[in-house]
Amino acid sequence: MMAWNLKRRDVLGAGALGTAAVGLGALARSEPGRSRTVTLVEESGVPESRQFASALIDNGFAGEVIRIDPSLNGLLYELEATTGTIIGMTSDPVAMIAGQLLRERGAHARQFWQHHFAGGRWRHRTEGSARLIESTTHAWPVAVAHQLQSVMDNRSPQVTNDCTSGPCALLASSPGMLVSWVYEFEGYQS
Repeated sequence: MMAWNLKRRDVLGAGALGTAAVGLGALARSEPGRSRTVTLVEESGVPESRQFASALIDNGFAGEVIRIDPSLNGLLYELEATTGTIIGMTSDPVAMIAGQLLRERGAHARQFWQHHFAGGRWRHRTEGSARLIESTTHAWPVAVAHQLQSVMDNRSPQVTNDCTSGPCALLASSPGMLVSWVYEFEGYQS
């Protein structure tokens, strides 16, 4: 029960910060006439993946969610039926498996951001502005979700940057190395 309270506080705090900082309420609806097919992959055993997914779901950005357990049940089968844009923040092995499957089906990688825990902080290699991520501690997955959403809506080239979140402890079920990724199928642009 304590983990749920921490997650809820972190998500709500970062969501309010993100909405105020970059006006995210309009991002998911930035082009009202556009049909968006976004599938989100959530690694349920990883708290950061759950936070990332919650932020995109709460903002109305994802249409379908594929939830996979630690044994990766559902990943292979579920990805076989996906189209459009597929997004995830997962452990590195899940990202590699999903990427291989999606590339074999004709998808191309659009984003591949790295996040790893070292020295009591999360270190990130992303695109776009780093300010929102740098000001977070445990809620950085929410900030990454909002930043990813912003970068996807902006088709111009983005600057790659490295940044470090505020000091925090590594959560017990976190793998300590995560990847946030986006794949798109040919002819589809989110």
